[in-house]
Amino acid sequence: MKRRAAGILKPTPRRRRLTLLLGLIVGGGFLTAPFLTATVPRLVSVKGTVELVNSRIKTPGGRMDASGVVVWLKAVDGGARNGGRTHRTLTQRGKRFIPHVLPVEVGSEVDFPNEDPFFHNVFSIYEGRRFDLGLYASGETRPVTFNRPGISYIFCNIHPQMSAIVIALETPYVASTDQAGAFVFNGVPEGRYRMEVWHERATPEHLATLSRVLQVGPADVDLGSLRISEEGYIPQPHRNKHGEEYDSRGNRPAYRKP
Repeated sequence: MKRRAAGILKPTPRRRRLTLLLGLIVGGGFLTAPFLTATVPRLVSVKGTVELVNSRIKTPGGRMDASGVVVWLKAVDGGARNGGRTHRTLTQRGKRFIPHVLPVEVGSEVDFPNEDPFFHNVFSIYEGRRFDLGLYASGETRPVTFNRPGISYIFCNIHPQMSAIVIALETPYVASTDQAGAFVFNGVPEGRYRMEVWHERATPEHLATLSRVLQVGPADVDLGSLRISEEGYIPQPHRNKHGEEYDSRGNRPAYRKP
């Protein structure tokens, strides 16, 4: 009778399959590498500039101010990851809201701190997210969650010259132009996106002509210059939170912090 060598196991079909699988994973590595590559998309940047034409608005220095134009990208297939809810700030200082235009992702919370030495009453009753933060003093802040998409026009019930706009969008890929009109998105996954543009001094019909579908990646994307016409823009006065005309009480000492 033949004896089996000590320490040697008879190769069964199950053991042979296990040995082959371990060899492929540890030695070859070609089972895991393609899988890892496919699940980690390349991240690229998308940049461009905005040029305003037919504009009557200029800075005190006489230069064109192209800030506050909002550009965003939304995945055509709906596959873009969510950027997470952000916490932003819209400051009241010098009887102004800073910044004037604030784009956020839907679900984000925005703080409204009062850095002036007198009271403010922030409210929004036109479209978008409606709210009234009431009267609050210097050094205080109050939050608002923008939980649905839309454009919220924001004012102070005491000072009619104060205005701001919060745009809530269902995408994390949102950019706002600087004074020179430049904008950039960083960390955008490869894919097909629809680009949309919004500007408070342009008509919806004109802005619709700027919308387009883009292929992002594998290299960085330069969109070049987007021309936005402000032709026909006429500023419209707004009323207070009661729907009435403003009066001069906002400048009285009684509205200052004791």
